[in-house]
Amino acid sequence: MQPTGEISRRAFIQRGGAAALSTTMLGSLLAACGGDSGGSASGGNAAMLKMTNDKIAWKDWFAQAGKAAKTAGAIGWNPVEYSDTTTYQAAIKTTGNTPKVTDMFSWWSGWLMKELVDANMLADVSSIWQKNGSAYSDGLRDAFTFEGKQYGVPLNVAYWVTFYNKHTFEKHGVDVPTTWDEFTGACDKLKAAKVTPLAATIDGRWPSFDYFQEFMIRNDPALYIALVNGKAKYTDAGVVDVMNQWGDMIKKGYFSDPSAVTIGSGANNFPQYFKQGKIAMVTWGGWFQPMLEQAGIKGGDDYGAFIMPNVNPSAGNNVIFESGPWCVANNGKRKEDALKATDWFASKEGQEKWIKVTGFTSARADVPSVNPVDMDIDEAIKSGGHKLINRYWEATPHDIVELAVDQFGKFMLKAGDPVPILETIQKQADQSWANVA
Repeated sequence: MQPTGEISRRAFIQRGGAAALSTTMLGSLLAACGGDSGGSASGGNAAMLKMTNDKIAWKDWFAQAGKAAKTAGAIGWNPVEYSDTTTYQAAIKTTGNTPKVTDMFSWWSGWLMKELVDANMLADVSSIWQKNGSAYSDGLRDAFTFEGKQYGVPLNVAYWVTFYNKHTFEKHGVDVPTTWDEFTGACDKLKAAKVTPLAATIDGRWPSFDYFQEFMIRNDPALYIALVNGKAKYTDAGVVDVMNQWGDMIKKGYFSDPSAVTIGSGANNFPQYFKQGKIAMVTWGGWFQPMLEQAGIKGGDDYGAFIMPNVNPSAGNNVIFESGPWCVANNGKRKEDALKATDWFASKEGQEKWIKVTGFTSARADVPSVNPVDMDIDEAIKSGGHKLINRYWEATPHDIVELAVDQFGKFMLKAGDPVPILETIQKQADQSWANVA
């Protein structure tokens, strides 16, 4: 399956009631990623498996779910975390076809997943989908399907929307914007009150694509989809216009210093600025909400969320989404045990426990959201007939992404002429698409 940029919401999820390493570093990666997690035994008597991931702030959640699986008579797991995404990816790719590979691990859909499938690193989990598939949408299954087989189950499903501090909006007389003019007007009003309108970060490199993808779909979603599929160029006039628009917003002071604010699954100082009313909004994935809750910022009471208005009124109703897979290592020593543990995680019982400890939105239609903000966003997407558009990180070949995030990061630090940056990305895109079979 070649990843695409867009699927309809109905096809995606039903809501009834997603470098080279030094020898020394390589040795440490092998030790951390793999190793023996114990011999196989039946059910709750089996030794704990390893669930490796790059989501260090999720450690307790993975641990609680793993213990719950063991208590339920399934096979449990303990988390193994990496604090750096680049190092984590290298570890999985380096060990994937060796006896050192971990038992289970989190990954990304789209092109990054295809890379591991092509390398025979992922176990076929089609039988789990056959057992649980009626609770998941066909569109979500498709996100993890290659040549008719499934190679992962949903770890999370998240919409990329704009979260806002309700108290900050009320204090400064700002209403939730429904048009682009209202949105920029809200930014101007907040800026005049010495409140930074929007959080932005380059911490960890990868987040720099955040506002690029958002502004692309608010202007021309068809161009974004063509771009990530190699049917348009980064140097096209429409992309240049979006970059200039982004640059103007940076120059106006709409964004935080991207080198000072940290947001995500590792370092994370944004919640304190958000809680104090120093930063009013952030456009981010819904998986971030539990971290706000942990900081004492309560959904529905202290913060809400809205889908950013379109710059181009004719752009239609669209929202960025992501769905990351939970994968089983095809070459793991305890592959069969890992498949059993994954089966429990994908079950209704497993998802109910996962949602209880994380506060996430479940991909299962029969496991409802627990956060009122999620409920509101889900209803907005449903009532608005929004199309779900794949996040940039997963939507396009990753050698393009890796170069692009560094270029976007440079632009965020100094918003000048975007053309040289876009030419650099396009040069890589030309090479990458020429090599796609």
